[in-house]
Amino acid sequence: MRLVWSRVVAARGAGWVALLGLVALTLLVYWPGLGGSFLFDDFPALVSNSRVHVQAGDWPALWRAATSFDPGGTGRQLAMASFGLNHMLGGLDPWGWKLGGVLVHLLNVVLVYLLCMRLLGLAGVREWLRPAAWTIALLWAVHPLQVSTVLYVVQRMETLSLTFVLLALLAYLRGRRAQMDGSRAWPWLLACVPLLLLALGSKETALLFPAYTLALELTLLGFGGATLNQRRFWRWGYALGVGSALVLFVCVVVPYYATPEVYAIRDFSALERVLTQLRVLPLYLGQMLFPNSAWMTFYYDDLAVSHSLLSPLSTLWGGLLLAALLVLATALRHRAPLFSLGVLWFFAAHLITSNVIPLELVFEHRNYFALLGVLLALADLVRRIPVRDGPAIKMAAIAGLVLIVGFLGMVRSAIWGDGLLLSTELAAINPQSSRAAHELGMRYYEMADGSANSPFFSFAAAEFERESSLPTASILAEQSLILMHAGRGLAVDPKWWSRLHWRLRERPVTPETTAAMFGLLGNRLKGVELDDAALGDAFLLMFDKVVLPPYSYLQVAAHARDYRHDQALEYRLLTMAVEQSTDHPGYVAHMADGLRNEGHVQQADFVLAKAKALGVRP
Repeated sequence: MRLVWSRVVAARGAGWVALLGLVALTLLVYWPGLGGSFLFDDFPALVSNSRVHVQAGDWPALWRAATSFDPGGTGRQLAMASFGLNHMLGGLDPWGWKLGGVLVHLLNVVLVYLLCMRLLGLAGVREWLRPAAWTIALLWAVHPLQVSTVLYVVQRMETLSLTFVLLALLAYLRGRRAQMDGSRAWPWLLACVPLLLLALGSKETALLFPAYTLALELTLLGFGGATLNQRRFWRWGYALGVGSALVLFVCVVVPYYATPEVYAIRDFSALERVLTQLRVLPLYLGQMLFPNSAWMTFYYDDLAVSHSLLSPLSTLWGGLLLAALLVLATALRHRAPLFSLGVLWFFAAHLITSNVIPLELVFEHRNYFALLGVLLALADLVRRIPVRDGPAIKMAAIAGLVLIVGFLGMVRSAIWGDGLLLSTELAAINPQSSRAAHELGMRYYEMADGSANSPFFSFAAAEFERESSLPTASILAEQSLILMHAGRGLAVDPKWWSRLHWRLRERPVTPETTAAMFGLLGNRLKGVELDDAALGDAFLLMFDKVVLPPYSYLQVAAHARDYRHDQALEYRLLTMAVEQSTDHPGYVAHMADGLRNEGHVQQADFVLAKAKALGVRP
């Protein structure tokens, strides 16, 4: 009895040592990256979002932060609350925000390790179970591709969501195994519901949880049960679920997203987006299998769109590769279930982001969970490789691989830990990316510290001019050139306004475009001298192409009144605000009250009269 107990204690001790080592090595890789700065979407979502800026001790304000992701306050509350807590503890110092992301990642690597222990056990791995699970988890944690998720502050939404998805997967596996053994399973299966709700409170990708569990049933679990009724329940339950999802997708999702209006913010159609994913998914696989940081450019705005299977031809080859992987996973799901599970998890992780929804074409953070699927598939292949002289050579190769991947992950982390180095690196490895050029230009402008005599001011202007010359450039280049010169009292070249107007006429109006336009307006309201006629004309060009919330038109109407002194234009914009208030009950009355309180009684009466004439409820 003592011998058995001592073995149990030793095993538990080894388990804790393994976990501590896993956490320590992961932290070692990401520690150099904590010194980096905010980046790209961090600014509109966090830095410029005043509702997230919770002050120390103001705990009720955390709710305002939690509901600050969208106007309705219905999305990603848990992740947004965590950002509010970051601001409460350390203001806008990015170090603490990045540390929060690393801590979530450390928790996730522990959960991945526990999950791999379960999965490898179900796959029949007995010898080397713990080292194999530990190695997979470590590779997942320190892979260079993960750096741009973990150290990209706003993507805590992704990582925190996966925390609860991983917990739900562990609970699901525990419940299903208990059920198959004839034990009480319902508490574990029921626990998946609140965990899934918490995951959804961070990001909507948690909706993929049923796809992950379906892959488990198709491979390792086999829709098993202690009784015939249980087995039938799971088979029919998933069959009905898949059938219902397909009907919903074909009859509702596709018709909605196939309309040109939904894709007005993109320069590609729904079909072109799906075709392009036939190249994007192999790109992701290449980044996972060959983790060269030079291939991980973070910005992919220069990626060519696929117009057909043959344009470019790589679309067809990518589609054939993906089809072959799916066929192979299906054919081997009984003989090599772990390999099949890994392949299916890779595809399941991209079901939303590689579909018809008008998202950006490529983002590295979409592989945060998908990478685990690829590593599981590779692990199953590696364990099946026969060796004549024992496992030593295989273990040495795996150890070498871990060292290489960990070193590359630390190098990329160190680059992300230096704002100027990162911006320079991204612009160098992808010179056709307008976003990389803009990021570098903004970095130079910050280094100029507001001085037009600084050489960095000239470097910034030159980089923005280079950005403007790129085919994928938005109005951000012109916006930056206008603001950096006007803000210093320097002459603004009329060609910058002309180019801005041209892009608004000829290019899709994206969320990036609208943010840039209202950035110009915000600076004008703060006293920066701008060409008010050119600014007003730019807004009219934008409003001709997109529909925005009513408060957008109200802000521009105020500019027409106070800066352009154009009453006809002001009333035209107020009419637009009323027209777009149909889906915003009470906004017309709010708008009228605000105008009246500011002393604009005539405009308030006009708004109410226009609402009555158009049948819009005040």
